[in-house]
Amino acid sequence: MEDWSKEIAHSYLEQETTGRNKSTEPDEQPTVNSKEGMHQKSNELVNEATHEDTELPGQRSRNFPYPGDETADCTTKKSNIMEHRDNHLHCECMIPCQVTSDLDKEKKIAFLLKELDILRASNKKLQEKLYKEDKEQRKLKLKLELQEKATEAYIAEKTAALVEEVYFAQKERDEAIMSRLRLANEERDEAIARAKHMEMSLKVLENINPEENDMTLQELLNRINNADTGIAIQKNGAVIVDRIYKTKECKKRITAEEMNAVIEERDAALSQCKRLEQELHHLKEQNQTSANNMRHLTAENNQERALKAKLLAMQQARETAIQQYKKLEEEIQTLRVYYSLHKSLSQEENLKDQFNHTLSTYEEALKNRENIVSITQQQNEELSTQLQQALTDRANMELELQHAMESSQAANDKVQNARWWRRHSIGEPWKRCTRRSAGRIFSSHSLPPHPETPSPTSREIPPSREPGGPRLGGQHPFSALVGRNECPRSRAGQIYSLGGENAQTIKN
Repeated sequence: MEDWSKEIAHSYLEQETTGRNKSTEPDEQPTVNSKEGMHQKSNELVNEATHEDTELPGQRSRNFPYPGDETADCTTKKSNIMEHRDNHLHCECMIPCQVTSDLDKEKKIAFLLKELDILRASNKKLQEKLYKEDKEQRKLKLKLELQEKATEAYIAEKTAALVEEVYFAQKERDEAIMSRLRLANEERDEAIARAKHMEMSLKVLENINPEENDMTLQELLNRINNADTGIAIQKNGAVIVDRIYKTKECKKRITAEEMNAVIEERDAALSQCKRLEQELHHLKEQNQTSANNMRHLTAENNQERALKAKLLAMQQARETAIQQYKKLEEEIQTLRVYYSLHKSLSQEENLKDQFNHTLSTYEEALKNRENIVSITQQQNEELSTQLQQALTDRANMELELQHAMESSQAANDKVQNARWWRRHSIGEPWKRCTRRSAGRIFSSHSLPPHPETPSPTSREIPPSREPGGPRLGGQHPFSALVGRNECPRSRAGQIYSLGGENAQTIKN
């Protein structure tokens, strides 16, 4: 029994190792064929188990010499082996499903990681573009600042030159005004001097005849009216004519002086106009130069405006790039959220799939186990029937052995009796036993008929089995020996030897 259990355990271990090797091989194959391969392997293992279970009873019927505790140990060992096989089949069914789910997870994770790498690369490119645009913007700002400083310096130089020109023009104008004031003062002084000179001359003329000078024209007329003589009238008339002549001369002189003064003033005005015209021409030239300068300044201002427009465009482009960067960051955050949600949902789906798959595998395993249990029950029933047959055969063999031992003892007794009779006989030689004498000897020791239920005390041989082979026509096992012309003594020894060999084989 121990050897048989060891052989069965060794065979099951070899089958388990082969099953594990077969279960590890599908991992290298595609995931699509793994499930079909595992189902085929599980079916092959079930078929091998059923084939081994169907082949074992014939072998075990030969190896059940003793009933009792050893049969119980065999059944417990077999149940443990079957449970181990069921667990192994369940593990083999579970492994490919886990491998496929892990492969799907790895594929999804690899795909999402590739997407993240692509987004990171695009983000890096955009950051590099932003960095380059920032550099260009800074360069443009520096250029604009330098140009502004240069324009400010140029404008300051131009303004300084204009201020100097204006200052010089103001100086010239002040000098011209001062010169005009000086001329006007000189003319005034000359006119005052002339007026004083004329007054002095008039005073001199009046001092010649102060009475006449003091007399007014009305008084002279009154003298003429009051004169009685012609001489007084002539004198008074001559005085009046002289007075008129003097007044005329004074008037002429005054008008001439006034005309000279007016002419001088005209000449001064003409010279002043000429000078003013020159100044105006100079101012026009200055205005033209200032206009040209203003044109240059407007051109520079236009350049500055164009640069400012470019700067504003660059700032707007920078703002748009920053907004795109923020949008991309928001998209990355949303993608991360979607990835986490997808990961959680995929984990939930994988868990659901694993749960459903485990339920299906458990159901299949339970079905297979029920089938295996039904098969094992049938095999156990067959084994129990075979065990009962083996026990009955063993009991029959023991009875036959006891009967053979008793028959051998009876034959020995007869031989001893024959020897004794030979010794005490008249001396006749021992004749060879014939068939008739042997039949008489064995017929005297015939056995009773075979009962239905054997017992250890019964001395009958069942008709089903014999120690040396099948019964010959339902006769006694020693009837075949009687037909031969042999001595019952030698045949009894052979029977005893046959019984001993059978006993030894049964013990083994």
